[in-house]
Amino acid sequence: MNTISGVFFILILAFWPHQILAQEDQDLGLIIPNQKSSLGEELIAQVCDHAIYKNLCISSLESVPESKDADLFELTTIALKLAAANATEIKKYVQKLLNKSHSDRYTHQCLADCSENYEDALDRIEDSLKALESKGYNDVNTWVTAAMADAESCEEGFLDRPGHKSPLTGRSTIFNQLCSIALTITNFLSGSV
Repeated sequence: MNTISGVFFILILAFWPHQILAQEDQDLGLIIPNQKSSLGEELIAQVCDHAIYKNLCISSLESVPESKDADLFELTTIALKLAAANATEIKKYVQKLLNKSHSDRYTHQCLADCSENYEDALDRIEDSLKALESKGYNDVNTWVTAAMADAESCEEGFLDRPGHKSPLTGRSTIFNQLCSIALTITNFLSGSV
């Protein structure tokens, strides 16, 4: 192989992967994961456009100052931390309700179960953050879905006996919506969307 064809071959190898990435970027209409964007708000808008809860997605992500310059990986982390913070607040609220005297033992037992459910949900979100760090996107989805199931179990406990209503329904709904947003962003990050 002569010197000119050797240099040409090396240049092709050097630039070909970049062309593939640029093509993938154009096909997705997104910024390549882990590439910083000075247009963080545009990335949020693009991702949230695919979320079921678009308005909550935009408002919750934009409420975190670090999201303005975040890439997809960082947006996923932010979304998971928002879900974890929400679960923490729900657990505190449940504890507050448990500390009040309840004449109804069934409601008290349901609240005690919910406290455990949200403790489990927090553990699942923590597991999903660890999975995200190791780029285990399927594991992130599994753990977040499990956290959503924990919240749903809390709600279902109240439905098992007629006449009982969960005092957590609104809060549980927001938690599940935040988890759904985290799943949407994880799917973008993994290239599933």
